[in-house]
Amino acid sequence: MSRIMTIWLPRWPVQRRFVERPERRQAPLIVCRTEPRGVQRVVGWSWAAARVKPRQIPTGKTLAETLAAFTLAFGAEVGQMAEVDQDDPQADRLVLEGIARWCRRFSPTTALEDAEHPECIHVDLAGTAELLGGEQTVVRTAVWTLASRGLYARAAVADTPAAAWAAAHHPTALCPPLSASRKYSASRKYSGRRWAVVPPGMQTQWLAELPVAAMRVPAEAIAVLAELGVLTIGQLLQLPRKSVASRLGPLTARRIAEFEGRRAEPLLAVADDTFPQSECHLSSPASTREAVACVLEPLVEQCLAALASRGFGVTVLQVRLSEAVSVSARPTPSVVDIGLFRPSVSARHVVDLVQLRLARMRLPREVESIAVEVVSAGALAARQRVLFDGVALSSSLKAGEQAVQLGGLLDRLAGRLGRMAVFEPRPVVDAQPEHAWVASPPEPGRQASATAAAVVAARLRPLWMTPRPIRVETASVVPDGPPLWFCISGVRHRVADAWGPERIETAWWRGCSIRRDYYVVETESGERWWLFRHLGESRGRVGSALRGPRRLAGRSQRSGHSVHADRLPQASRAAREGSDGSRDRGAWFVHGQFA
Repeated sequence: MSRIMTIWLPRWPVQRRFVERPERRQAPLIVCRTEPRGVQRVVGWSWAAARVKPRQIPTGKTLAETLAAFTLAFGAEVGQMAEVDQDDPQADRLVLEGIARWCRRFSPTTALEDAEHPECIHVDLAGTAELLGGEQTVVRTAVWTLASRGLYARAAVADTPAAAWAAAHHPTALCPPLSASRKYSASRKYSGRRWAVVPPGMQTQWLAELPVAAMRVPAEAIAVLAELGVLTIGQLLQLPRKSVASRLGPLTARRIAEFEGRRAEPLLAVADDTFPQSECHLSSPASTREAVACVLEPLVEQCLAALASRGFGVTVLQVRLSEAVSVSARPTPSVVDIGLFRPSVSARHVVDLVQLRLARMRLPREVESIAVEVVSAGALAARQRVLFDGVALSSSLKAGEQAVQLGGLLDRLAGRLGRMAVFEPRPVVDAQPEHAWVASPPEPGRQASATAAAVVAARLRPLWMTPRPIRVETASVVPDGPPLWFCISGVRHRVADAWGPERIETAWWRGCSIRRDYYVVETESGERWWLFRHLGESRGRVGSALRGPRRLAGRSQRSGHSVHADRLPQASRAAREGSDGSRDRGAWFVHGQFA
């Protein structure tokens, strides 16, 4: 016997937006669908931060009617602060499919409800509920796990998807009969909460008091039944089956048959989101790179075609070359990992990258099988193509073409030099200039960060900086003032003007406290240099600069003899002179030059 768990996510278009942007919970959110004549029809609304909920602001009304109801219920200010968003059924369905895949932890078979705008997920618990602690445990875990992720859900378990759908939409209206088994007495306890479990074969008795709309019959049939005084499922099931189809339509008779289990309701399983892979076992082993490339290209094309049909491109690809068993008793496959900076569906480009990597490694003597697996993929960017050659391209099209060409160049450089050798320096906020940048993977087409550029411009950093500060000879009138001249590489530069100082100090927890005074000096020849005076460094343990240098001169604890300071090793003398770099204190260094 099948047991179906139905998970209902009320107002799913609104909930999806709340999860993506939690700040939207502070104001009323209204999701509208544009009809052919331009009328804005409300699909769903919610106000998570509201303390008082209006009892009747139904969906399906126009936007003007809904805003008027908000104004009457909460006041004019709330109606003005309401945020209106357009409906996106495709995005709602994609995210709901992701939740259905997450529900595979309860059962391998999950499906969405057969509706134009689905809000329910069906999970087949036959054979798996007992392994997870029972149906009560499964349904409770599903509801509260989704609640921990910010999703309000209701769930129910029944024999058929139709019965589970009805119970999930009305968990508080279930009416267990008095003759129900004590085994399911816990369901009566949880009937007032977000979940319910209908015992096997008892859906007709337990769901008899639910309204007829819970059967998902057409609205016309509901109106006819209301005129006849048939308002509940129990009353509907007492009608003669032969006259239901002729008077209420075939869809109503079909819903009744699906509810009772006399007709199976098909469940379309959610497509798997695993990345494609392909493998080929060679009839005769290959020993040359040309033979491997001939087999590799069709495998790559097969994987990329499957990704392109879903609107994705490969970003990480893995190729495994397995050696024949006759050559080695324990064959170990040779693995080639290819990373791309931009998603791509070009098989020729990917195969070229694989060949660049194969040229740098030693192939097995006899390759028996070749496997290709897509490890990571990314969404493809929509790019407009040019119909005629020679047509002037706009700035956006030129930027897109340049980004594609730059991405291909970076992929080839990474294939020859290694991925770690290709990086993009990006400025970061750091007091010490040597650490004011990070090496990050390049992103073709990405605009430069305005924040980092503003930080660099505000601090007047030079365009060119030396890898290490260069010590120079200087002379100054004031001990703590700028230099009058400095000599670098045997050339003396006389200072005409100077700006500063800019004090830079790093924290002690970085392991090396640095204190410098930077000056921007302009020479008589018009050049601008970046100089600093060294104020000392602390290289010892935390707090060594505050306690002062250790006293090493004195008696040796082991031998008991006196040790003179001049006879100490070089490292010990440096420690005696002070771990804060006192010997270089006051020295001048050149750290860069402005353009």
